[in-house]
Amino acid sequence: MAHSDDRPEIEMDRRERIERAVFSFLRYFFPAIKPMLLYLLVQLVCIFVGAGILNMGMPFDEFIHRKINIYGTLGVIITFHILWKRSKKRGSTFFEDATLYREDISIKKAVCCLLFSIGAALALSAFISLLPAVGPVSDYRESVDRVYERWSVLLGMLFTTFFTPLVEEVIFRGYMLNRLLPHWGEKWSLFAVTLVFAVMHGTSIWVIYAFIMGWIIGKVSIIEDNIFYAIVLHIGFNLPSAVIWFIYMTVYGAQEYLETNHPAVLMIGICGAALAYAGYWYYMKVRRESFG
Repeated sequence: MAHSDDRPEIEMDRRERIERAVFSFLRYFFPAIKPMLLYLLVQLVCIFVGAGILNMGMPFDEFIHRKINIYGTLGVIITFHILWKRSKKRGSTFFEDATLYREDISIKKAVCCLLFSIGAALALSAFISLLPAVGPVSDYRESVDRVYERWSVLLGMLFTTFFTPLVEEVIFRGYMLNRLLPHWGEKWSLFAVTLVFAVMHGTSIWVIYAFIMGWIIGKVSIIEDNIFYAIVLHIGFNLPSAVIWFIYMTVYGAQEYLETNHPAVLMIGICGAALAYAGYWYYMKVRRESFG
């Protein structure tokens, strides 16, 4: 009977926990994703305005295919300007709100992050390349091709390797993560930001890849309290695919060779894993030395 009397209190306690969780979600999560929503909205406005005014009679689907990244870039610039002005209005700065600091940057740590992410990207990409090209794997490869088809070779490499990491780290590991950390703690804040970041990447393989990458980047951002290292990591994760695509575009037969030569892909993956381990090991060594 005593257990029966306790049930209403247990149910009430459960309802209170659920209510607190819902309140916390509404109170803190939506303000945290405002910069991301602003980023998406401004991009859409730029794209549709461009399509309506400057498409020169081009069909809308062709305009999107050929011009979406140009107007998307304009949207990013406008978004950064708005965030800059908002930070100034609050008495802060864009760099403080995004935790992007130029002071106390360790070149050794930056090199470690770059080596680790390049190696990890090579290992993960090699693993995916060795999987049968069916279902999600086929969708992943097609989505990679579509990304680069929108650009000239040089512009595609510059945007994918440098511009995208800067934008996404400011939005996700900068504004969004920093707004959630004081209220949700490290574990749940990191999980929420990483999940949103991964889902934004579309197909299932991309989501898994982005979740692993985003978790690592977010963890380092929290440890270092500076998204400079997150940007470096993101650059490293994006760099191998951009370089491989450049080789495909400039070296005849390179794509067919790598797609059919599985031992060569496996060796690239093994070398990538070794490079990632070396970067991680050296990063931990530098951290231990910095703490004396």
